Amino acid sequence: MKSTILVQYHLHSLWNWRSAYLGRFIEPIAYLLFLTAGLNSLISDQGSGYPRFAFLGILCFVAFRSATATVADVSNDRKWGIVAIYTMQGGRIGGYLLSIVLFSALVFLGQIVILMAVGFVVFGPDALGGWSLVGSTVIALLVVVGWVGFGAAVAARVQSYAVRDLVITVAALPLVLSAPIFYSLDRAPGYLRVVAALNPLTYQAGWLRSSGLDLWGAAAAAGLWSIAGIFVAAIAITRADSLSRER
Repeated sequence: MKSTILVQYHLHSLWNWRSAYLGRFIEPIAYLLFLTAGLNSLISDQGSGYPRFAFLGILCFVAFRSATATVADVSNDRKWGIVAIYTMQGGRIGGYLLSIVLFSALVFLGQIVILMAVGFVVFGPDALGGWSLVGSTVIALLVVVGWVGFGAAVAARVQSYAVRDLVITVAALPLVLSAPIFYSLDRAPGYLRVVAALNPLTYQAGWLRSSGLDLWGAAAAAGLWSIAGIFVAAIAITRADSLSRER
């Protein structure tokens, strides 16, 4: 069984569970249309650059959401024997991870295309950065790969829906709310800056907002992040049972 077949399987799964996936497309659009547009009229320290600032923060948020989605996808694959069938037919864990990465990247690109279209209509292409968004999108894809890896690693240890949902909820809220996605840390309380310093989303948002020569350094950092995530996932899934005990 090739990785491309698994990608097709996951795409079919997306359609079968389209009501659940619909939220992943609506959520970032809602943040852009309502939260960003509303804050744009109030925040003066970012000036006219706030739409781009927030848009790139939303890109970071969507990339992180790939991790929570991967936890669910890999958990279901282990529960229903997809991983077991794949390995029994000669497939390797690396091929399985590749299928998850490709699927997640396709979903992410679909989200970003729609998000950019909405952002261009509401704020104009120049307000979001125009062609400079291409570099940020490439970096975001590398961030997605890393989060997919860490999400897969968590899913390799999960044996129940209850634990999975608890991990996603407990991890997602502090990470998203303490990162400078919609606000700058310059005037944030001291405790929030301490938490943000330990939050990977803080640095990833900075990578996406890099420009010029800094963009190459950001791409290198994002590349290391993606390698680390896949490495951890490969170890975790290899050591886990292909078929989980969840029923």
